[in-house]
Amino acid sequence: MEPMDIYTFGKHLSSIEVDNIYETMHFRARIEARFGEGFIEEIYSIIFEKTPVGILQQNGQKFKVLYRYSEKYDISVIIGIKEHEPIKFSLVTCFKESSGKRVREDERTQDQA
Repeated sequence: MEPMDIYTFGKHLSSIEVDNIYETMHFRARIEARFGEGFIEEIYSIIFEKTPVGILQQNGQKFKVLYRYSEKYDISVIIGIKEHEPIKFSLVTCFKESSGKRVREDERTQDQA
């Protein structure tokens, strides 16, 4: 399968639909272990309703998508491309990480002023 560039991925992500998403067994297991079983619905809500604050390409078919979760934390969702035509996404894993990894110290200081 041809690699997908970050621009094309972002365009597809902006029109994502539930029918285009597949969960890996690892994804479901990690969500339940890290956040509890009910959190899966919140992840889908985040993906469909929030705008990413960052997208990093991990390889030709896998992207780390960061969503703001709270003042201190982002939710990172690793999304793979399963098929190009039609586009199919694979949810690989999800984790919470400090937003400090994304926001520089001088930007945080300005936001608090």
